[in-house]
Amino acid sequence: MSTAPNLTRRGLFGGLSSHVKAIKAVEAVQRTVPRPPTAVDEDIFQRLCNQCGECAKVCPQAIIHMQAGYPTLDVDYAHCTLCGECKNVCPTIALSGELQDTGLRAQVNDTCINPYGYCDACETSCPTQALQWKDDASPIIILEKCSGCGACKADCFIGAIHMQ
Repeated sequence: MSTAPNLTRRGLFGGLSSHVKAIKAVEAVQRTVPRPPTAVDEDIFQRLCNQCGECAKVCPQAIIHMQAGYPTLDVDYAHCTLCGECKNVCPTIALSGELQDTGLRAQVNDTCINPYGYCDACETSCPTQALQWKDDASPIIILEKCSGCGACKADCFIGAIHMQ
């Protein structure tokens, strides 16, 4: 005698919705250019942003610049502190995303001096602990943890980290 599972409508839809929530939590925000950290997916962002520039005016690090009418990030000389000021002043929901991700990713190039002598300039700078540190080797960037803030780039005095 076989027993069939007793699925109620509530159980079926409850199970499906929890699966969708789990998928949503893993999904990354899609970017083609660096945006303020809580920007929604790029295709939606360009429809929602009214190009007012308020986010650029309020940025305490002055890294948000208006380019082709939309806010973009420039982390060449400062980094994003993920403070949320841009989200707070946005009159639309273009910056209402839950993920704090700029779309940039840190990369370590061959000029890193840690393989040749101890350097810890970028070791403690990452707010998400995306740098995997090893003595006598260049740090490894765990891309899934990296939010693209640029703090490691700003702290690398040799210029071995760049954001892409």
